[in-house]
Amino acid sequence: MIAPRRDALCKRQSGSDRPNFGCRHHAPFQVLLIALSAINAVAENPEMAMDKMTDEELRTFRDQKIIELRAHRQQFHPEQTADRITYPRIFFCTIYYTPKESGFTTERGFDATPITAAGLHGHKYPRDFLLAVKKEGFGRINQPVDARNYIRWTGDSRYAFADAPIGRRGEVLVPRRSCAISSHNKFLHQHTQLRIKSQTVNDETGSDEWFVCDTGPGVHPLQIDLYWGEDEPRGAVGRQRARPLGTWMEYAFEVEVTAIR
Repeated sequence: MIAPRRDALCKRQSGSDRPNFGCRHHAPFQVLLIALSAINAVAENPEMAMDKMTDEELRTFRDQKIIELRAHRQQFHPEQTADRITYPRIFFCTIYYTPKESGFTTERGFDATPITAAGLHGHKYPRDFLLAVKKEGFGRINQPVDARNYIRWTGDSRYAFADAPIGRRGEVLVPRRSCAISSHNKFLHQHTQLRIKSQTVNDETGSDEWFVCDTGPGVHPLQIDLYWGEDEPRGAVGRQRARPLGTWMEYAFEVEVTAIR
C-alpha cells in the first residue's frame, strides 16, 4: 500500500528562520493525492483491501471466500486440451517465505531473547525467530554453522542446520517459482507445472509460472501456497509475523490455474 511520506520541499533547512509557506499549501494537496492514489489502487485491484483488514475481519472474509470457492467447485467444468487443463476460480493462493534472523530485533518489537533448542548444539537465536522457523519450516541465520546458512524445524521439538530450504522430496525451493499444495488436492499433483492467472499474484511476485515441489496435510485442499523466498517479517504483531516484508499479498482469490501436462 502507499504510505505517507515527507516532501523534501517541505523540510526547513537547518538554522533557517524563513517561514516555509509552501508547506501550508502543498501538504493538504499531497495528502489528497496520496489518498486518491490509494483509492485508485484498491479500485484497480480490490484484493489490496485485505492488507488493511484486522485479523478477525480477514478470517471472516477468507472463510466466506472459501465457501464460495467450494460452491463453485461443485458446478465448474475444467477446460481441457491435449497438453493442459484449466481450473477457473476454484483455488486460492497464499504466500510463505523463509524468515531471516536479521529481522527479529528488539527495536522492531520482537522477543529477541537468545535461546537454544534441541538440535542447535548450544547455538542461540532470537526466541521469536525460532517460533517463525517452526511455522515456516526454514530460517536464514546471520552466521553460518559448519558452512550451513539455514536452520529447519524437523518436528518433535527439534531443529537442525540446513544447506537450503527444500520441499518434502528434497528439491531446493526457488523464489517466485516453487509452490506447495495439499496432499488432499484432487486436481493437482507433485511436480505439476502451473500457470497462474491473477492480478495479485502476477503483480506481487512477477511470475505466472510455478512448479509444485511440496505437498502436505497442513495446506487447504483448494490452496496453492507460493514460495516468496527469503525476507524479514513484515511486523511483530499478529499475522504480520507470518508475512514477508516485500509484499502486501496474503491471499489471492480471483485465480485461474492451468496445469500443464
